[in-house]
Amino acid sequence: MSVISLVNLKGGVAKTVSTINLAAAMAKEGKRILIIDTDSQGNIAAAMGMQPDALQYSLAHLMSKAITGEVSKQEIADCIVPRDGVDILPSNSLLATLDPALMNAMCRESILKSISDQMRDQYDYIFIDCPPSLGVIVKNALVASDFTLIPVEAHYLCFESLRNMVDTIRLVKLKLNPGLEIAGIFLTMYQSRTNLSKEIRKLIKDTYGGSIRVFDDCIPYSIKAAEQTLHGKSIIDLEPNHPVAQGYIHIAKELMANDGERSACTEGRTDGKHSIR
Repeated sequence: MSVISLVNLKGGVAKTVSTINLAAAMAKEGKRILIIDTDSQGNIAAAMGMQPDALQYSLAHLMSKAITGEVSKQEIADCIVPRDGVDILPSNSLLATLDPALMNAMCRESILKSISDQMRDQYDYIFIDCPPSLGVIVKNALVASDFTLIPVEAHYLCFESLRNMVDTIRLVKLKLNPGLEIAGIFLTMYQSRTNLSKEIRKLIKDTYGGSIRVFDDCIPYSIKAAEQTLHGKSIIDLEPNHPVAQGYIHIAKELMANDGERSACTEGRTDGKHSIR
């Protein structure tokens, strides 16, 4: 069982779309999947046909209680909403109001972990969709995770922000979560006919490929990836043969295929792949 957070300090790189579609692709393979949305905009819920601020229960309710006490499995289950074979623990604007309480909480970076750990035996994979920030909520997501995935738009400014993201993950690993690893980097909104996309892909492989998995599959630029939110479904469900859907399916299969390999990894491994240096 793995908890995987999708992170990037830059917005607009398709974290939410990627979370939904990777989760859907794994669900199609018979895996039990939970998505936890840690963005107060509630984009996961909105993209899956819900109205975030109309929800009776959300992640904010659970974290608010976990700050000062314990949260039961039943309370977590009451907040989970099933959608198309995937379970969702949604978020909404209430989460943004928790920042002051979180900043003053004991073990403030471990509040989300106290919730997600209770669900480990219920799922094969838990995906955490993160907001584009370095705040306490993102630190909570990284502490709760076994692995991170970094979606990167094929753009130079996104490449520049990638260094900060990798450094942040390295620091969280050093100070807060020794077991945290980077599962990989993949390109989104990739335009194979442009030199810019090709150059960014090569730059990322040359810079990080020796220590971090850089997926061969790229998610192509397509308006279909954005249109899925109009239907409240993943593109995996809407158009499974579309190049965007196929890209996510291939990455999901590679993640599942390498899960056993990662579990067998030890601190003493010497090949350097998938580790944070």
